[in-house]
Amino acid sequence: MTARPLVILHGWSDDGNSFDALARHLGPRLAGFNIELVSIGDYLSMHDDVRFDDLQAAMERAWSERGLPRKPHSVDAIVHSTGGLVIRDWLERNFAADQSPIKHLVMLAPANFGSPLAHKGRSFLGRTAKGFFSRQPNQPLFNTGTHILEGLELASPYSWDLAMRDRFGSGKGRYAPGRVLCTVLMGNTGYGGIRAIANEAGGDGTVRTSTANLECAHLTIRFDSKADPENPSRWRSVPRPIKLLPSQGRTAFRLLDKIDHSSITLNGKVKANKPEMAVLELIEQALTVDDADFDGFCDRCDAETAALTRQPGSRKGSAAMQNMVVRVRDDFGVGVEDYLLEFYDIRKHDGGGLAKAIHDGAINKVHLYRGDSSYRSIYIDTAALLAALGRGDTRFGLSITATPVLDSRQPVGFQTFGDEDILDLSLDAEQAEALFKPHRTLLVDLELPRLQSPEVFAFRGAKP
Repeated sequence: MTARPLVILHGWSDDGNSFDALARHLGPRLAGFNIELVSIGDYLSMHDDVRFDDLQAAMERAWSERGLPRKPHSVDAIVHSTGGLVIRDWLERNFAADQSPIKHLVMLAPANFGSPLAHKGRSFLGRTAKGFFSRQPNQPLFNTGTHILEGLELASPYSWDLAMRDRFGSGKGRYAPGRVLCTVLMGNTGYGGIRAIANEAGGDGTVRTSTANLECAHLTIRFDSKADPENPSRWRSVPRPIKLLPSQGRTAFRLLDKIDHSSITLNGKVKANKPEMAVLELIEQALTVDDADFDGFCDRCDAETAALTRQPGSRKGSAAMQNMVVRVRDDFGVGVEDYLLEFYDIRKHDGGGLAKAIHDGAINKVHLYRGDSSYRSIYIDTAALLAALGRGDTRFGLSITATPVLDSRQPVGFQTFGDEDILDLSLDAEQAEALFKPHRTLLVDLELPRLQSPEVFAFRGAKP
């Protein structure tokens, strides 16, 4: 049997030289597993004119020039950080889900749903994550990879669209036993020294745990416009039953203690009984697991991750954060850029203690995508939220207020401003627990009816 080549891709602002050490560590361990180390990829991520389109097209050309196999399941791959988006995009554009040349795909701290560093200023990037000091050749002065960082920004349309292509749809999907066996490994520790300025709860200094995990879910919330039976001249926004879809197939996800975004690449010494040894052992397992054992491997990874994760009501363990990406559109498919989401107890007139617990505690950060604020990332502490839900007889409610507001002075817009205009989307504790899971991205598609007053268009009879 022909040995499978192993391809390694680096992340943003890095180059392939950073992975020579990883290849050396893996060599002796993979000698008996029909895997040969041959190709470490190099690509430009710091030039402002380079887009993800360019990277996947250039990777396709370089793959052919290198003579790498294209038959299904003929190559293994390890990717770090931005490399996860590059290889996913390349696979989607060039291979059917059941024809991928990749058999084992190991993602080290991938930015599958973005990084909180991507929208920071150039000075911040340069000081904390290489930036101006990149090793990449022929880099123009002060370039940081504008288009790549746009795709890496939290709540980017690029990462949303890529996920909708390769994680949702009909059938088995790309990542599953018998197809690509994908394992995501992620550290739970931020940087030391000056780079600690980039650290945040639930991250490794560069990527959030919740944005690394390829296991995700898609929630559809649609409001219909219906006449108020007590006042037929008034319209109300009424929610349909929600539709929650898990991502297709299955991928493994493992949280690793005392590992940051850099150390997970094993670019230094690997000693017995040290955190880096656990990384090396898991990479070996992920590259050698077979289809029949993959579900069991995923289960073991889930159990180890749960053991490290903070539970509701506890202060111990890794932060249990969820990345909720919300996209609001009207019923014409046009983005709604000015809106406010509110979470509360629908049984209380003022939202009750649950509203305060969520907005003052459970919601850690909100980020509006700079190019289109209809896309937003809401960073939620699921342990805090579920603890608040469990403290009493509550019923979780969600509502939205959006502009323009349809009224006597505004002929088109939304009726969501008053309590009588929009009905609550109501969930019990069990339904809320299904939505808010740690270390996961939840993509929320929210659609509002856009209304028009009679004066926008009317017919009249001809004058005699």
